[in-house]
Amino acid sequence: MRSRRIPPGGAEPCPSRPVLLYNLETNQCVTKVGNSIGDFSCVNLHSSPPNMLVAGNKDRRVRVFDLRCAQAVCSVYGHQLGVSAVQMDEWKIVSGGEEGLVCVWDQRLATKLWEMHARHPVRHVWFNSHSLITANIPEEKNPRGSSITEDDPSLHRKYRGVIYSYEFSVDQLAVDSVLPICRSSYDELTGYNYNIGLAVPYDSI
Repeated sequence: MRSRRIPPGGAEPCPSRPVLLYNLETNQCVTKVGNSIGDFSCVNLHSSPPNMLVAGNKDRRVRVFDLRCAQAVCSVYGHQLGVSAVQMDEWKIVSGGEEGLVCVWDQRLATKLWEMHARHPVRHVWFNSHSLITANIPEEKNPRGSSITEDDPSLHRKYRGVIYSYEFSVDQLAVDSVLPICRSSYDELTGYNYNIGLAVPYDSI
């Protein structure tokens, strides 16, 4: 008979729940990644670089996996609740959380570059070389009030979702850019307005 150690409090540790990747032609599992205790809540393979996968977890971490070795090559932590949306390119990661926080990370340095907070959970993130689109959707979309007018969602600002559009500007003179932190060049030592310290030199986007 095999004994199992029960931690103080009587609760057993939850088993790990990896992400499984299947070959659609053979219907066979080709690899699995991740051994975290929490559930993976979002993955993005389609938009990731070749042989890479980015995933968010309910343990509030964002992980980048190399599918060739099935190992995590980057893990960042900055959300207060579970991660709900992720996307990556060759060097940066954008993640959204259940608490409404959107983060831009440099995966090479495992460093947060920028963040923006909204009321509702982030349900969608998408970006390319110059734009970032996020969608925040409220958990409760059917408020109930004491009258007919109070039941109208349009009268309840806190129940309205919102779509944000940001610009990764390459124009050094665009001081009104929403993301000035992402337009630094190798010629300047400081290129941000949010009191966030970054390693230099910077990449030009």
